[in-house]
Amino acid sequence: MRRTVRHLFVIVLVSLLSIAAHARSIKCWTDEDGNTACGDAVPPKVVNKGYRVLNDRGMEVKREERALTPEELERQRALAALRAEQQKLLEEQQERDRTLLNLYQTENDLLMARDGKIAQIESQIRLNHNEIRRLKTRLSDFQASAAQAERSGKRLSKTQEANLDSTQRSIERSYAIILSKEDEKRETLEHYDYDLERFRKLNNTGARAAATERTSDFEFPDLVDTAVHCTDSAACGRIWEAAQGYARKNATTAVDLAAERILVTAPPRNLHDISITVSRLEDLDGGGERIFMDVQCANFTEGRDFCRGAEVQRIRDNFKPALGIGPPKSSD
Repeated sequence: MRRTVRHLFVIVLVSLLSIAAHARSIKCWTDEDGNTACGDAVPPKVVNKGYRVLNDRGMEVKREERALTPEELERQRALAALRAEQQKLLEEQQERDRTLLNLYQTENDLLMARDGKIAQIESQIRLNHNEIRRLKTRLSDFQASAAQAERSGKRLSKTQEANLDSTQRSIERSYAIILSKEDEKRETLEHYDYDLERFRKLNNTGARAAATERTSDFEFPDLVDTAVHCTDSAACGRIWEAAQGYARKNATTAVDLAAERILVTAPPRNLHDISITVSRLEDLDGGGERIFMDVQCANFTEGRDFCRGAEVQRIRDNFKPALGIGPPKSSD
C-alpha cells in the first residue's frame, strides 16, 4: 500500500512539473503586419506561418516551421527522388571501393591480376589466329579442288559447296571472335587502369574514402534547380568536370570521396561548415544524364539558419552559371 501511494505521488509530481513547464513557455510569431508578437498561444490565423517556443529565460527551445505550399511539397518530392538516386550511387561506389581494397593488398597484386587477365585474352586471340591459318589452308585446298573441277567441266558437288561455305563462315567467325577479344582486351585495360588509379587514391587518403559517412538531413529549399540535364556525352563530360571543380572550390570540408560518377566532401561539423556532393546520374525518364549538386550544413538550428543564408544561397545560385548555363546571379 505504501509503495502504491509513493508511485501515485511521483506521477502527480511529474504531471505538475510538466504543467508548470508548459505554463512558463512563451511562443513568439510574426503577425500580419510583420511585427514580432509573443504570448501563451499562437493565433490560429498565423499558426501555419511558423513560430518559436521560448523558455522562462527567453531561450529558444523549439521551432515550428511554416507550412509548405503545394509547389514546395512537389519540389520536396522531386528532391527526395534525386537524393535517393545519389545515395544509391554513393553506396555502390563505397561497395566497389571496399571490394577493391579487399581484393588487392598492393599495386603489384593489382598489376599481376591485370597482366594475367590480358595474357589469357591474348592467348585466346593467338588460338583464333592459328585457327584462321588452318582454315585458310583448308579453304585454299577446297578452292583448288573446285577450280580443277571447273577446268574439267564438272560442277561442284554439294559436299564441295558445303565445305567451301562452312570453311569461309568458320573464318568469319574466328575473325569476329578476335575482334571481340580485342575489344575485351581494351575494356579490361581501361578497367584495370581505373582500378589502379582508384586504388592509389584510396591508399593515399586512407580508408575514410571507402567508408564515407552517409550524408543526410540536407537543407536545400530550391535544390532541384541545381540538377542539370545533358544528352551529349562530350557535353556531359565537360559539365561533370566543371561541377567537380565547383564543389571543391565552394565546400569548406575536405573531399571524402572522389570517384568516376560522384564526389562527396566530409560531413559538416561546425556552424559554418559547407559540405557539397555532386553526382552524375543517369536520367531514366528524360534520357541522357543529370549532373546534380546537393549541399549539407550542420544539423542544428543555427546550422540550418546558416544554410538558408546569403553565402550558401550564392553557391546554389551560381552552380549552373559555373557550368556555363546562364549568367551569374550574384558575385562569385
